[in-house]
Amino acid sequence: MNLKVDFKKPRVRNVLIILAVGLVLGFLWYQFVYVGINEETIRLESDLKKKQAELNNILILKPQLKTLEKDIAAAGVRLDSLKSMFPDQKEIPKLIREITGVARASNIYTTRFNPQPDVQREYYVENRYDLSVTGGYHQLAQFFSFLANMPLIINLSNVSIHENPSLAQSKKEAEEHGIPVTSITASFQMTTFSSKR
Repeated sequence: MNLKVDFKKPRVRNVLIILAVGLVLGFLWYQFVYVGINEETIRLESDLKKKQAELNNILILKPQLKTLEKDIAAAGVRLDSLKSMFPDQKEIPKLIREITGVARASNIYTTRFNPQPDVQREYYVENRYDLSVTGGYHQLAQFFSFLANMPLIINLSNVSIHENPSLAQSKKEAEEHGIPVTSITASFQMTTFSSKR
């Protein structure tokens, strides 16, 4: 079989030119399009593997999420409880309201409430107050009991209890107005604590 190709014929030339142009275009398409798409595909497959590994880690940790959320909620409740015992700052108006409420509940009358200078410690601040109260012996014990059961940490020191100097007048007023006899007076230093910022 003898194949002869005559390059002088326009038909053969056109076919060869079309084939040559097609090969050149195919080569250019391969170099600039296919190789770029192939590299992008490899990069995307690598990203997919990384994302799949991250997703697998997340799916493994997902059951622990509810446990962590419960732990965070419990820690928040505990923090709020500790803040009521150990506030961030000195809260004199709130303390006065609480002391007044406790005094009323135990039929004690507050005669003096003087804030004193704070004492700075390494991790906390001692907030000191001088107080004087008057009332009956059992009411004073009830007052101290109420103070001990407050959520705020309170220390009492330098407690001094004396007979009320105006006991006779107190008995007279008690008979006239039907109020409890204020038989004793007590003065003491009360210390609360706040966190140091």
